[in-house]
Amino acid sequence: MKSKLLPALLIILIVLNGVLIFMLIKKPHQNREHFPQRTFLTEQLQFSEKQKEVFENLDETHRETMMDLDKKIRKQKDILFNSFGSDDVNTDSLIKKNGELQVQKELEVFRFFKSVRKICSPEQQEKFDKIINKALKGAGGEKPPRNNDRRPPREGGMPPPR
Repeated sequence: MKSKLLPALLIILIVLNGVLIFMLIKKPHQNREHFPQRTFLTEQLQFSEKQKEVFENLDETHRETMMDLDKKIRKQKDILFNSFGSDDVNTDSLIKKNGELQVQKELEVFRFFKSVRKICSPEQQEKFDKIINKALKGAGGEKPPRNNDRRPPREGGMPPPR
């Protein structure tokens, strides 16, 4: 019994190791050329090849700008939160700078979508506006229900002590 089980287990282990090595080398889970969020607009708006090319250039520039702004924001937050023990750091100016960077991010998002809208035909612009409005309102379009206390419900369903 043991002599027949050992070769079978050995073969199974060899196959599993082969699969693991393949996954480590080829990384099939990372070989997606286009991420769904990148192609969503191009598919929904049915962009032509030229529009897709312009969109990809806009998207690449937008992503680089957003990553740069994110790095700057992280740097400002690191400086701010590492200044607890220091009295010579002006926290108000750090917070103000962080706010300005957040405003730049919002402007960049607006500029990106405005640029994308410009490459659309009039029919595509109507559809684009609907997509953006739906995204701004949220997927469901409704606000989540809230209780009268404006507090999250407690475990056990019992009201808080008064």
